[in-house]
Amino acid sequence: MLWFRRDLRLNDHEALVAAAATGRRVVPVFVVDPVLWANAGDVRRACLSQALSALDHSLRTSGGQLIVRTGAPAEQVVALAQEVGATEVFVTGDFTPYGRNRDARVSAALDKDGRALHEVGAPYAVAPGAVRKSDGTPFRVFTPYYRGWCAHGWSAPMPSPAVTWAAAPSEAIPDHRAPTDTTLPEVSEVAALDRWAAFRQSGLTGYHEQRDRADLAATSQASMDLRWGLIHPRTLLADLGDSKDHDHFRREVCWREFYADVLFHEPASARRNLKVSMDAMRTDNGEQADVRFAAWAEGRTGYPFVDAGMRQLRAEGWVHNRVRMVVASFLVKDLHLDWQRGAAHFM
Repeated sequence: MLWFRRDLRLNDHEALVAAAATGRRVVPVFVVDPVLWANAGDVRRACLSQALSALDHSLRTSGGQLIVRTGAPAEQVVALAQEVGATEVFVTGDFTPYGRNRDARVSAALDKDGRALHEVGAPYAVAPGAVRKSDGTPFRVFTPYYRGWCAHGWSAPMPSPAVTWAAAPSEAIPDHRAPTDTTLPEVSEVAALDRWAAFRQSGLTGYHEQRDRADLAATSQASMDLRWGLIHPRTLLADLGDSKDHDHFRREVCWREFYADVLFHEPASARRNLKVSMDAMRTDNGEQADVRFAAWAEGRTGYPFVDAGMRQLRAEGWVHNRVRMVVASFLVKDLHLDWQRGAAHFM
């Protein structure tokens, strides 16, 4: 079995290569986890629905079909493995706090049933925890991490294997639509590769000078594609050279991996301040705080740059990196509201 999660593609997929290498038929499955679904907003649910439909289409063109099940993964994965007679389940490693705990539960349930969970690869070019200081402790500052990350290196994109797919009864793919005032791009592996090809051809030129300009379409907008694993970061990195523009883009890819590494070592930072000293910062609660938060979320603060960013988030499901920094800073430092409320809104 191949259990898809944040790797909704068929190209450059280590876990798929490992599953195919067994020489046995492969059952492709996605489990709709009620915990993750409940915490996702409308845009995230719509993106996932589109990505799953696109993956299913790709599988069908190669003789397969995506098997969808809903429920606790520790129950659903084991039940499907029993149903199809699979003794091995292959997954891309998940390094988030929730993902690590979930996978431990699934692994234990499979092991109890005489089956095995194989974690292969990562959603990152360099897996969290792989780069450390000379004394074995994790990095806390980006620049030295970046040097270590580059020195560690990453593998070349994986070739697509020949796979014989196996079938099983499936639930319907979730059909969650984006809000009527939100227009999303196509969410698929094909679209992600096309977007990267277009950006590589023209957008990388001048990237180091223009990437901070929120008024220009000067970034790759690959965050969504990387989030759902429609494209792997090493696919991007493999196309980069040594120019100043390419090096700046490589650093941006690394920023994503740096914070994944921080979260790996400090799982509590998903919900609490990374620096304990920031706990002393005063934040407001109550009815007036709720009014200010609503104005922020709806783009009605009266500060044009902030409001434009929040309205763009609603309209497109995406904002420029610098815009995200500005609206987050405004929420905490000007409106005196908890950053956790803003993080939940962005989800």
